[in-house]
Amino acid sequence: MVIPMKEKLLITIALITVVCICTCFQLNTANNRAVFTNKLLSGKTVVIDAGHGGKDVGTSGVDGAFEKVINLEIAKTLYDFLMVCGINAVLIRNGDYEIYKQGEERTRSDLYNRLDFINSVENCILISIHQNHFENESEWGTQIWYSPNNKESESIANSILSSVKELIQPNNTRENKKSDNSYYILYKASVPSVMVECGFMSNTKENALLQDKKYQADMAFSILSGICNLI
Repeated sequence: MVIPMKEKLLITIALITVVCICTCFQLNTANNRAVFTNKLLSGKTVVIDAGHGGKDVGTSGVDGAFEKVINLEIAKTLYDFLMVCGINAVLIRNGDYEIYKQGEERTRSDLYNRLDFINSVENCILISIHQNHFENESEWGTQIWYSPNNKESESIANSILSSVKELIQPNNTRENKKSDNSYYILYKASVPSVMVECGFMSNTKENALLQDKKYQADMAFSILSGICNLI
């Protein structure tokens, strides 16, 4: 039986709602407090930055897959999860494009405009989604960089990584790192900011996982759980 597109959409929304309700209930039970009393998130908006886009494909997987595509899929799923859970969120990009002004140098303008977007959102935190690459193909696992400019950034990074390790990467031994000036947005951002390097596209096994829709949803769910755990 072929399910009409409208019904498929309703089923998808229903499933996301159930998952988020279950997550919030579990977190509330574990902490004996409602998720929505989260002090860090109180009144805040989560700005989600899907790294790269358009001509800027980011890094490439061992099979030629583009980072920009994976970043956007995880970012969009995270956005859906946050909104269903009642946490306000915005996407810096929701399609395959860069954010630059005609006549300006593309890469520089894109970075400046992303930072301007973040600064335009009142009372926000930044979650930037990226993928990693390294010459040693055995390297794998999520790692998070955090802004040195706001003390809450490290707490967000630690909570998200703990959630990722608990839910989908129990053998991950990586530690988070403070950003230096090579990560422009994190280095310049004044709001709590982290960059989630979800995995290594240079690792054959992880590269395949990162392109899997279920794993992308699992990663977004782990990030959501890390955010909600910040009581």
